[in-house]
Amino acid sequence: MSESLFKLKGEERIVHSLRSLYTSYGYVKFKMSRFEEYDLYAGNKDFLVSGNIITFTDTDGSLMALKPDVTLSIVKGFREEEGSVSKVSYDEKVYRVSSSSGVFKEITQVGIECLGDIEGVELGEVALLAQKSLLLISDESMLTISHMGVTEGFLGMISSPKAKSEALKYMEEKNISALNKLISEYPESGDALEKLRSLLLLSGSNDEIIKRLREMGADKKSLDELEEVVSVLDSDALRIDFSVLGGMNYYNGITFRGYVKGVPESVISGGQYDKLMARMGKKAKAIGFAVYMDALEKLLEGRDEFNLDVALVYDDETSMSEVLRKAEEIRKSGRSVSTMKKIPQKLKSREVVYLRGGENA
Repeated sequence: MSESLFKLKGEERIVHSLRSLYTSYGYVKFKMSRFEEYDLYAGNKDFLVSGNIITFTDTDGSLMALKPDVTLSIVKGFREEEGSVSKVSYDEKVYRVSSSSGVFKEITQVGIECLGDIEGVELGEVALLAQKSLLLISDESMLTISHMGVTEGFLGMISSPKAKSEALKYMEEKNISALNKLISEYPESGDALEKLRSLLLLSGSNDEIIKRLREMGADKKSLDELEEVVSVLDSDALRIDFSVLGGMNYYNGITFRGYVKGVPESVISGGQYDKLMARMGKKAKAIGFAVYMDALEKLLEGRDEFNLDVALVYDDETSMSEVLRKAEEIRKSGRSVSTMKKIPQKLKSREVVYLRGGENA
């Protein structure tokens, strides 16, 4: 019997759980081709997790690309309908350089996209689903959240484009010392740069941070929106963090990343991307996120997981009917069971039941 039949990965269980979660919230499964025209990605490389793209020439001479991302395909195929919202989920294979191995891999990407006449309810729901997704992966998780409007408000007060670009870079890196140096180099924008630095130094409870942001003169509309979304999330697994910026050319509004203990990088990334919608000729708004399964590889490898509930081991003296009858009896109790004469080396079952000459050993 092939050993691969028993290698049920933790990834598969997570994907199944996420799919069920999104379905319960009314998200419809979205299916797409494995490849798109290369131009779709060439014009939006800074939106992609990895700029490396596998390309090939189609029979008609068109340059095609194996899909490195799902969101761009969903936006491309989105048909606007005034006043409505489209909610889609996906679990697709994408092809890009893996963060763990550094080489091209076929990677499972799971996520949701909410497009259309987006309002507060949709913003809160998507952020809530991101937090619930993290909890399905690990009990020890944290969602970090910010609002681009707050950051953009302070960035807009900086007169020098160079200083603005560098400030944004240092914020993403959480480089306080570099921001301090920037303040001394651009005294005319010192107040704004000071406030950007203060964003990174904010500490305390989320309520305390929002109060401090109001005292700093952060954009009221953006702050109200952030506060409303934060209010529907589990505060024990949430942190306001203004180094969570996404790409300024594409993202706006609420942005977030998700982390789980044991993984040094974010496993969830998302937020509002109205700017991307506009860039692709859409008037609608959008928010969504992706779960990057490749980032979870080491975490899943370290788990002592069972492949099935019962390994039913029989000998040559046991009849086929007795083996199958016993297996069905076990399945009726709600447990998974696999029949075999010998247990494969890498198979992990919760229980082993032996049949010797038709009798339980």
